[in-house]
Amino acid sequence: MKSRENKTRYAILGMLSFSPMSGYEIGKAIQNSTNYFWSESDGQLYPILKQLTEEGLVSCVESEKSPGKRSKKTYEMTDEGQAALVDWLRQPPVTFTVRNEFLLQLFFGHGLSWQENRDKIKGLKVRLSEELAIYDSIEQRIKEKSKHPTYLLMSLAYGQYSTKAEIAWCEDMLKQLEQKHD
Repeated sequence: MKSRENKTRYAILGMLSFSPMSGYEIGKAIQNSTNYFWSESDGQLYPILKQLTEEGLVSCVESEKSPGKRSKKTYEMTDEGQAALVDWLRQPPVTFTVRNEFLLQLFFGHGLSWQENRDKIKGLKVRLSEELAIYDSIEQRIKEKSKHPTYLLMSLAYGQYSTKAEIAWCEDMLKQLEQKHD
């Protein structure tokens, strides 16, 4: 696999592995699940859905038009699409790139007072605590409603563990700043 290959196709195929969906439903499913570690925009979804359909990896069924409404296109993964998804799942991941604007700003933190940097770290800690609460509510929802919870919970646990580690980092950095400026 080439590293420059658009991975949106696999996010879509993965969502369709759960059930047939419209483009809108795929976008919502991504927004409510993988968006915490892999986001996609509608601008990415629809061209890739068209491409996957042309490649025969996805089939599209258009519902009858209701008066005053647009017809609904429902996409379903084909056997070829399933094979492509499984092939990709077996590949080693190419990217682990993280772009973190907070860390970029902190790296250049010498341009601010120590109090401003402290406040930024405190703000991050609050946001991370809120994020952790969201993850915990998602965990409950998965346990209550998912037909295939194991791997969903493993992916979620990564976010929970990472967020807890980031909160601990915030606490340690706040202590360091306070000790240096007592």
